[in-house]
Amino acid sequence: MNGGLIVEEEKRSNGGYEIIEGCTVVSEANYTGDTELVIGHNPKAPNPYVCWYCKGGDNYFWGYYCNELSAAREKLNERYQTESRMPYNNPPAPKQRNDDNR
Repeated sequence: MNGGLIVEEEKRSNGGYEIIEGCTVVSEANYTGDTELVIGHNPKAPNPYVCWYCKGGDNYFWGYYCNELSAAREKLNERYQTESRMPYNNPPAPKQRNDDNR
């Protein structure tokens, strides 16, 4: 028992945006889960929400900036669906044998 101690996860930020949500793209071919999609929030920015790709926990790129959290979540979902279908995230299907044993 830890005596009720709550360990808080370290907050991440990039370019003045605090990372508030995220998910990791994991597939059979990319089981390391090194591609992450995150949403950042900066209430003082002209576009207060952003959806980024992230590699290695601190390499943010391809930002999609928007005014509403719902739009950032839509973009995150769209990017997740696209990444999940990419050939580099999916192993090739096993080759079917062409046995004519009829």
